[in-house]
Amino acid sequence: MEETNEVRGAQFGKFMMEFIGTAILLFTIQVTVGQGNNMAPIAIGIVLVTIIYAGGPISGAHYNPAVSAAVALRGKMCKKEMLVYWIFQLGGGLLGAFLGGFIGGNTFSGVAIGSGSTFLQAFLAEVIFTFLLCFVVLAVATNSEVDGNHYYGAAIGFVVMAGAITVGPISGGVFNPAVAWGLALSEGIYSGTFEISYAIGVTIANLLGSLIAAICFYLVAPRECDSTTTGSLYSLLPEGNVATID
Repeated sequence: MEETNEVRGAQFGKFMMEFIGTAILLFTIQVTVGQGNNMAPIAIGIVLVTIIYAGGPISGAHYNPAVSAAVALRGKMCKKEMLVYWIFQLGGGLLGAFLGGFIGGNTFSGVAIGSGSTFLQAFLAEVIFTFLLCFVVLAVATNSEVDGNHYYGAAIGFVVMAGAITVGPISGGVFNPAVAWGLALSEGIYSGTFEISYAIGVTIANLLGSLIAAICFYLVAPRECDSTTTGSLYSLLPEGNVATID
């Protein structure tokens, strides 16, 4: 019984780490973007690096439903755990976004397509950089060839920073459904008007990017991909179609 309670406590600790980490990330986004700070991408990237190093040993430090989806497709997380991660990430994101808007002087930022950009341009921008983010996560944080590396947090944080600078003016630089829904819902709660159509589009783009990342990881690192893992994407793919050089 004592061991069971300890396991349950560790499991709940993982979920709470995702809640807290996502809340910190959204708080930072809400305050910096809401205040019109030109250094927002740098601040967001640095905070993400720090909370990844803090939470990595506890929960894996996803803070992003798209990342959790990629890890699940990779076979490193079961679907049930992924869904619980999603719930805590979305809850933490909403709390962080709301606190950030309140502390920032009741300035709430939503998610929207950049001025002069089309929905298709924004959608593709989100797919591409979410793919890159998830691919980097799989490559540096789930790859046995680099177990114990000390650069995984920086690699992941720099992707988000670069993405925010590169396509932020086009798509908002979201790359994370918890960010999309945290900002959209907190703004809606404050204003009384909920605009969630773009948040839905971003979520679809982000999850599509995570799927492409899992497929590409299979193509470039087939030896890392266990097709026998129940529920993984690789269990659905044919074996023996990827050539390797011994």
